[in-house]
Amino acid sequence: MTDNASAPRSRRALLAAAAGGAAALAASAALPLTAMANDGDPVTVGQSNDATSTTSITNSTDASDAFTAAAAGTGFGLTGSSTGGAGIVGWSISAPALDPADGAYTGIYGWSPAGPVDGPTGVGVVGVSDDWGVFGNGTVGVYGYGTYGVVGESASTAAGVTAFAKTATDLALDVVGKVRFSRSGRSSVAAGHSTKTVYLAGVSSSSRVFAVLHSNRSGRYVRAVVPTTGSFKIYLNATVSSTTYVAWFVLN
Repeated sequence: MTDNASAPRSRRALLAAAAGGAAALAASAALPLTAMANDGDPVTVGQSNDATSTTSITNSTDASDAFTAAAAGTGFGLTGSSTGGAGIVGWSISAPALDPADGAYTGIYGWSPAGPVDGPTGVGVVGVSDDWGVFGNGTVGVYGYGTYGVVGESASTAAGVTAFAKTATDLALDVVGKVRFSRSGRSSVAAGHSTKTVYLAGVSSSSRVFAVLHSNRSGRYVRAVVPTTGSFKIYLNATVSSTTYVAWFVLN
């Protein structure tokens, strides 16, 4: 019996074998890339990397980023997902005491401890834009919970918080519970007097000031309230025989 391994091969057979090998190589190159890196292997760029433990990158150079990601066009610069916890967790200064289950149904979780006294304020998540810094959309667009649930501050004549209704029949603001206004208060009209001037920064002649007696005085009532720059004057219809309190509220 002839041993094929040791038998001489014709030139035609060699060319056919070479052509077949080239075709197989081209076909394999067209196949999708598979995961090649595993635990202990270098991270392979351009394909999936499987692991059974955490992969970490630590940069010991001060003011140098540990990891950056950039994408062209409409691609995402960075994505994170989890089947049971938060998709992405980020923290500053120290790691949060977070039970992974607490991050369930959370896309992004941000954490920071309280800032130092007379130092920066600890902030879990910051959104900055020349338009809207943070946008929330849902059954509840934005929910705040804490000592102060939500704080809005304005650096101009615009409002720190704006409540907006799309139509005249929509509700712009709904308050459940007590309301406190810094531009409200109570002042006293002395016995034998019928007027009281209250000084309050920001009041102008276009302010709307409301006042009502806060003491029961038969036949006496607030006749008028006249605002001017930095103050407003409360007028009663007549003098009072004893100290009389007036509650007031300022708009604009």
